[in-house]
Amino acid sequence: MISKLVRTSIQYRWLVMLATALVAFAGWIAFTKLPIDAVPDITNVQVQVNTPVAALSPEEIERTVTVPVEISLNGIPGVTQVRSITRFGISQVTVTFENDTDIYRARQLVTERLRGVAEQLPSGVSPTLGPVSSGLGEIYHYVIEAEKTAEGSERLAQLAELRSLQDWYIKPRLLSVKGVAEVNTIGGHEKQYLVEPNPKKMSALGVHFSDIEDAIESANKNAGGGYVEQTADQFLVQGFGLFKSLDDIRNVPVKSLENARVISIGDIANVKIGRELRTGASLHNGKEVVLGTVLMLLGENSRSVSIRVAEQIEAIKQGLPPGYKIEAVYNRSDLVNATLSTVEHNLLMGAVLVIVILFLLVGNLRAALITAIVIPLSLLFTFILMRRFGISGNLVSLGALDFGIIVDGAVIVLDNCVRHLHERAQQAKRALTPREVNETIHDATLEIRKSAGFGELIIVVVFLPVFAFVGIEGKMFIPMAATFIFAIISALALSFTFVPALASLILKGKVEDKEPWIMRKLHQLYAPTLNWSLRSRRAVISIAVASIVLGGILFSRLGGEFLPQLNEGSLAIQFIRPVTVGISHSVALEEKSQSIIREFGEIKDVFTRIGTAEISTDPMGPNIADTYLMLEPKEKWPIVNGSRRTKDELVAAIVAELEERAPGQRILVSQPIQLRFNELMEGTRADVSLKIFGEDQVKITEIAEQAVAVIQKIPGAGDVELEAKGTVTVLDVSPDKEKLKRLGVSAKEVLETVGVGIGGHEVGTFYDGMKKYPIVIRLDDDTRSDMESIKKLPVGIAGGATLPLNEVASLKFVEAFSSFSREQTKRRIAVLVNPRGRDTESFVKEAEAKVQQEVKLPPGYYMEWGGNFKNLNEAKDRLSVLAPVALLLVLLMIYAAFKNVVEVALIFLCVPLALVGGVLGLIIARIPFSISAGVGFIALSGIAVLNGVVLVNYFNELRARGITGSNLVKQGTALRLRPVLMTALVDVFGFLPMALSTGMGAEVQRPLATVVIGGIISSTLLTLIVLPVLYLAFEKQIERHSHLATDSEQKT
Repeated sequence: MISKLVRTSIQYRWLVMLATALVAFAGWIAFTKLPIDAVPDITNVQVQVNTPVAALSPEEIERTVTVPVEISLNGIPGVTQVRSITRFGISQVTVTFENDTDIYRARQLVTERLRGVAEQLPSGVSPTLGPVSSGLGEIYHYVIEAEKTAEGSERLAQLAELRSLQDWYIKPRLLSVKGVAEVNTIGGHEKQYLVEPNPKKMSALGVHFSDIEDAIESANKNAGGGYVEQTADQFLVQGFGLFKSLDDIRNVPVKSLENARVISIGDIANVKIGRELRTGASLHNGKEVVLGTVLMLLGENSRSVSIRVAEQIEAIKQGLPPGYKIEAVYNRSDLVNATLSTVEHNLLMGAVLVIVILFLLVGNLRAALITAIVIPLSLLFTFILMRRFGISGNLVSLGALDFGIIVDGAVIVLDNCVRHLHERAQQAKRALTPREVNETIHDATLEIRKSAGFGELIIVVVFLPVFAFVGIEGKMFIPMAATFIFAIISALALSFTFVPALASLILKGKVEDKEPWIMRKLHQLYAPTLNWSLRSRRAVISIAVASIVLGGILFSRLGGEFLPQLNEGSLAIQFIRPVTVGISHSVALEEKSQSIIREFGEIKDVFTRIGTAEISTDPMGPNIADTYLMLEPKEKWPIVNGSRRTKDELVAAIVAELEERAPGQRILVSQPIQLRFNELMEGTRADVSLKIFGEDQVKITEIAEQAVAVIQKIPGAGDVELEAKGTVTVLDVSPDKEKLKRLGVSAKEVLETVGVGIGGHEVGTFYDGMKKYPIVIRLDDDTRSDMESIKKLPVGIAGGATLPLNEVASLKFVEAFSSFSREQTKRRIAVLVNPRGRDTESFVKEAEAKVQQEVKLPPGYYMEWGGNFKNLNEAKDRLSVLAPVALLLVLLMIYAAFKNVVEVALIFLCVPLALVGGVLGLIIARIPFSISAGVGFIALSGIAVLNGVVLVNYFNELRARGITGSNLVKQGTALRLRPVLMTALVDVFGFLPMALSTGMGAEVQRPLATVVIGGIISSTLLTLIVLPVLYLAFEKQIERHSHLATDSEQKT
């Protein structure tokens, strides 16, 4: 079949050229439409259920809202985890599904369960689903600010105007952009029409809070009268009662007194335009602003959507009112472009190095040119398949491509073609005719088909177990394996079609395979080394065995991390302040912190989110702030003490300054994507978390504090913080039920006074054109903050009379927890750890042992380590199964090709020595083991076999000609030295730019490249030195098994 394919390709070479060009053009079209991203979106399938609950304490919200919702969602098919967080004003339950679950089906199942639980929830409480986005969905942040910043009360009005601009002009236009799921807003002040009752006047006139509510709700309405026909025409009837001004609200009648006096809203309350009791704020470069966050629709491409959002922002700028501006502070496409630039640089440099190495070793420019053409063609063919199977081009999928490995087949074919053409031309002592060239290329290609085709197919097969990965590593590495396989299959197809066709056009006439100078030198060095090895067989075999044993020992001592941390080119600092801190004080602390951070010349921009945004995708208390530091390009970083600081040194300097000059807050340092990823995957905002489970919040907090004290002493602990779950002061208002019974009044009146007067109650909407603002009844700030005034709040009783609140209820201050986290149906608290200067695995192992030894748990309480360490262990368990499967597949394929047990064993020995080189590569580069490195080891097991196949296959050919003993080994290695070195060197130099790159995203590629480079170097040494020695040592056994295999085939 291959013979016919090669012959047809040579015979109809121009047709092959045309077909290849057409497919390449299709590949270019596919590339222009290929979704491009920084990294694969590896977050799991999640549905968030957010339930705003006004006025209740966190513990009450947990009992009446969170737990019922949790229970109802736990039994949904495909659910793997239900966790929740409850804070003042909000309950959030996160439901995680199996990875293959369709997000829209998951949301439908959740919605159906929520309908069933709705009756169990407090009146007026309505759960809503979070946006259809992912953990990496926050792709664009922008701030809205006035060009001239006002001061004092004018600034508050300005912030309210900025918020209105965001809500009614900018946000609706951004929501129209394709691929945008939601636009979240935080900061500024939501404009409200406030009705601020005067408690003294209410008491004097016997007005209840419910009277004010009923009056406003009944007055602020429109009514439709349908239409009336009159003769031949008709007209519509419409009753307009909606408020048009503040005076309309003031003039609403509330109550008629016995003396016929009508009490209006204006008589008992101050009506004004005010602002909400906000739960969040945002700052940019030290000033309060309005911050908008664009959330990408799940499944969309972040780069494409970011670009569309940026274009829409530019259009929005044109229509902004004078005096206002929008500034983008974070654009995911910048990160994508930077990582894409790294991939492009590495691929281009790798391709150039491969071509240079080929030319130096072959000495034939035309052969090197054919290989150079195969590289872009195989990549273009790969783009077609990537587009077909929905694989995005990113740091992982494209970053693992090594053109050296991909074109190994083409290299072997061309090397054989050049050698055969030279030999035949020398035998004929003339230039070959076109017909002779075609026949020679055909024969040379067929002769090497087992080495070229089979060796490449082994690499394809060895990647197949990667498709058994699940979870995060599956989403990360299955696209990489698929892309690699696509590229190898494309190059392999070209090796037996396009390469011989083009070779028949270019490699013709008097072909001279001149031995390049570098190859002559290599032969001179290799020959005595081989002769010594053949004389010292025992020493060589002993060294090989010792190397394998040493490699196993060193591997067991390698540290570990789940995935290499992508350098995002930005930082995220989480400030954790005392839970009793109010939003205003938190803003003041943040202003001071930002001013310190901005003193560093490496910082380009700083923006912060404090507390909870409009859409509670990330419910934080006012004591927590996420501060994002956008960094300048590295070349703009200032020189400090004679050199530019590293990123780690910059982090250490910033943290030291903040701790010294802005005390009273704890600091955790991460990166924007990393922070969000950790939170959504594990429910905690750190790389490593120790979760303590139990029912008593006080008890689990005590245990967690003990664990913090232990972990902080461990070297490499970095940031160690307790999840913010401290206590806050709560004013407990408890109705005196006995007294209310005597008065004939229910507790509802007391609760209404507290809820409406202090908490505030929305009683309608004020329309300003197409804009709408809430009308809220709430006491003024002075009254709400004065304890004596609160005690005297009027509580309505029968007959229009009122009594002071403290006469019908007890008021006392109590301590209560500010928030509650739940997981596995139990309360839990987490110790957050971001290790620094140490690999995750060794740190957690030491921490786990010490915590287990020093922290004792009462019955019913337990601990669990989460974060990257948990993911690493799960992935290692899968690798421990998949790696042997990959090796078994390699073994079976070698046996299928050679059908000789001894030869199979000799070739397979390439694998362990290659793994030794991979381990040494990691140790030398000081890189811990990760799943990226693990995939490198899997790939290496296939790559390492290729040279063994090439050499043993040629030994067999020489043996078939009657050559035996040391002559066979010496002649075979001499003739195969160049193809072995070529395949090894092109593989190494193809990966070398990835191993040495310092561009953004290089850290993700480096472990895999380092493993493969180290492994190929060691396996090449085995192929050229140890394998010939072993072949000679076991020559008789090989001969015997060959005869047995031949006899068996003849009998069959």
